[in-house]
Amino acid sequence: MASGPGTTAGGPTADGTMAGRGPAAAGPGAVDVAAGQARPAVVTEPGPARPAMTPAEAALAALGSGDREWPRPRSCRVITIANQKGGVGKTTTAVNLAASLALHGARVLVVDLDPQGNASTALDVEHRAGMVSVYDVLVDDQPLASIVRPVADIPGLYCAPATIDLAGAEIELVPLVAREARLSRAFADYDASSLDYILIDCPPSLGLLTVNALVAAAEVLIPIQCEYYALEGLEQLLRTIDLVKSHLNPGLYISTILLTMYDGRTRLASQVADEVREHFGEVVLGTVIPRSVRVSEAPSYGQSVMTYDPGSSGAQAYLEAAKEVADRAEEMGRAG
Repeated sequence: MASGPGTTAGGPTADGTMAGRGPAAAGPGAVDVAAGQARPAVVTEPGPARPAMTPAEAALAALGSGDREWPRPRSCRVITIANQKGGVGKTTTAVNLAASLALHGARVLVVDLDPQGNASTALDVEHRAGMVSVYDVLVDDQPLASIVRPVADIPGLYCAPATIDLAGAEIELVPLVAREARLSRAFADYDASSLDYILIDCPPSLGLLTVNALVAAAEVLIPIQCEYYALEGLEQLLRTIDLVKSHLNPGLYISTILLTMYDGRTRLASQVADEVREHFGEVVLGTVIPRSVRVSEAPSYGQSVMTYDPGSSGAQAYLEAAKEVADRAEEMGRAG
């Protein structure tokens, strides 16, 4: 793999572009219509004895996590977040795990491989139709470094945005040579030596985009919602992973399963969680992600829930899940 995000650590990309705040972003204290109360202020106002806090500093203070620096992997971990079922929390998981890891010292790149561009929206990275994006990397061999943008509120967090143009990539990739390995080749030409994690957010399908993500990664993280149809269709995803492992990427493995949309008031959620743990064993994280209005609201403000409402149950759960992901790297002997 070839220098980290852009050209300089923590600075602008090669073309000098910095991610700006989109129109969806709102200032501190904006009214939360769904909850009927004021949204918590993210940036504290300066006073006589204290300077203003950045959104990242305010989030860390509200999260109250003891360790500011989590274990970091010795080399960059490339993790594909996949499940062909829609609405299971793939994008939410990618964005909030990335934000949590970056807040605790890791350098993280989110690659948005979904034509809807929801991860790009949640990170407030511009992704209007026609601008250079992951589409150009896959179809036109654009260097990945040329599209990576820093996330404004969280140092160390970067995004390779997706645009609606990516919707045509499934068809345009078909006649190309080694169409399943286009993303892998882009990663090979990208210097990821300064990164700790690359998280790839997949579309809700098992088409060429998802296959590209599986070929490019070493690990797969599968979000599974704690609902009735949770395991339906999962067999097809596991079969696809096995095929990719057999023919295209021998090192691929399922490293993590995350239970999402858990509702502790229902017996069904507990039953699904128990069934998943019984079937998959230790790869299932101990943390479960509860249903949370705050998690759903955050992208409309161009934020992850970690900065939008760090005191919410959803933010605390993703914080714990991210800590488990970081600790597992250490357990596997990969931490530096």
